[in-house]
Amino acid sequence: MPHGQPSGDCRTIRSLAPGDFAEVDAILQESNLAFALSALLPLQSEPALGRAVAYVCERQGRIVGFLAWRDLGDEAEILDLAVARQFRRQGNARFLLENFLRLVRERGIREIFLEVRESNAPAIALYRSFGFAATGRRPNYYRNPDEAALLLHLKVSG
Repeated sequence: MPHGQPSGDCRTIRSLAPGDFAEVDAILQESNLAFALSALLPLQSEPALGRAVAYVCERQGRIVGFLAWRDLGDEAEILDLAVARQFRRQGNARFLLENFLRLVRERGIREIFLEVRESNAPAIALYRSFGFAATGRRPNYYRNPDEAALLLHLKVSG
């Protein structure tokens, strides 16, 4: 996954690099997500047990999306998946998620967990389209505004 996967519209995916922090931070700020880039330091280009790893989606040399996750052995946790506002509803989150799922299958990961804002209908619909199911709810998980998180889970098949 770190070397990029071209698609019809010149979309690629690669490991987050130190020079990407400003662009990714801007995406995280506008998305109002909980993830902190400091969780990735020192940067890991390959998954390692217990460490967070991040990938970016690029289009025409510009970072348009970001996926951070933690390798927990047989399980993985998606920490954040965000796309810049002007590049939403164009398949960028789907592209990141498809490539992430391919990677976890290759690594033998069997289950994936994540939290998503209860009001984030587009994200919930995306995750459900991949087979994620709600398994619980965490009240007051998010801030600004205060909101519950839905807990989602996916059993990964071969």
